[in-house]
Amino acid sequence: MERIDAPQPLPMLVYNAIVNAICEGTLKPGERLTQEEIAERMDVSRLPVGQALQRLKSEGFVCSAGRRGVKVAPLNPVMVRELYEFRSGIDMLATGLAARRVTARQRARGRRIIQDGWSALAAGDVAMLIGADMDFHQLIYEMSGNQVLVDAMASRWNHVRRIMTAIIDDTRNQTRIWEEHTAILEAVLEGDAAKAERLARAHVEDAAGWLEDELSRSQDEQLQTG
Repeated sequence: MERIDAPQPLPMLVYNAIVNAICEGTLKPGERLTQEEIAERMDVSRLPVGQALQRLKSEGFVCSAGRRGVKVAPLNPVMVRELYEFRSGIDMLATGLAARRVTARQRARGRRIIQDGWSALAAGDVAMLIGADMDFHQLIYEMSGNQVLVDAMASRWNHVRRIMTAIIDDTRNQTRIWEEHTAILEAVLEGDAAKAERLARAHVEDAAGWLEDELSRSQDEQLQTG
């Protein structure tokens, strides 16, 4: 988390800094957070930190750690399943609309994003790969030309970001995910709405299924060793 110097509402700036650190994996599940430590690291007072932590707690990014403040909440398999059930429908709709509405500028941008992803994969640059992943899905929503759809995803984007990062951070998923992105974009650019919808839904469902299995396995291991 970085120091904050910009003259903007501090609670929102603190919130953004913490949620970005959680979504990017800089702050790990179970890591404890205190108002005092965060205020010192960001060079702000405790009040905006407390306000930011309350919002993060209400949104499920942090949870109580007893008398020692809060801690980063673990990803919950039920939340992952429910959010990705919602997202599978949204992404299927978005890609179908994108195949019908994509512009020349969006075509060029999509190809650049796909190339960025393959370059990141070849270089082993996970941060760049995650960034390209986010850019790809944001572009698909933009291509849909449906602002209601864009707004629906924006309100849940931080949770989606966190899940996407957890999935693509595992090297076992990286090549497969980028192959799927490439196939989805080609279907969109070919104007094949039915194929784009089918590929997009499978992409989301496969990713969610993998992460649910990993989280459930991790929980089982903790119970066995606890």
